Amino acid sequence: MNQGEGKEEKNFMKRLAYLVALSIMTLLLFAPTAGAQQGQNVTVMMEDNYFEDANITVPVGTTVTWVHNGTNPHSTTSNDGIWDSGVIQPGGGSFSHTFNEPGTFSYYCKVDGHAAQGMVGTVTVTGGGGGGATSMQPKTMPSTGGPSLLLPSAALLLGAGVVGWAIVRRRTS
Repeated sequence: MNQGEGKEEKNFMKRLAYLVALSIMTLLLFAPTAGAQQGQNVTVMMEDNYFEDANITVPVGTTVTWVHNGTNPHSTTSNDGIWDSGVIQPGGGSFSHTFNEPGTFSYYCKVDGHAAQGMVGTVTVTGGGGGGATSMQPKTMPSTGGPSLLLPSAALLLGAGVVGWAIVRRRTS
């Protein structure tokens, strides 16, 4: 092997190393994004005769958990019948609901007199196609969040390695 071939192979190996590093950085960049497509979790406290953070705005896919933190029984019940926790007794019980449609959803505590005392709230869900429980628009297919980018990124990295290895083998033969 002469000096020109050695320098050319060294440059090629540098480029291959850069390609592998770029593939790894791309994988690391997109892998957390794939996980972020999942919904969030938000907590609303059920205190005595009021909801702490009663009126919230969340993106589609968020799970809201109402946690009982008072000394009286409470519930979280949607005005339009989408969810009803039933009466939750004191002692730290909770109820969760995942919002997969955009819209504004009003709720209240159905225990006698609590709604009249102000134990009411709204969950405003943003994003999506603008439908929702109060809309008369036709339902659309639910969003699945799309495929994970982890597998295609790993395949790209593996493919780059295989191609690089094949080229190196071919040049050294």
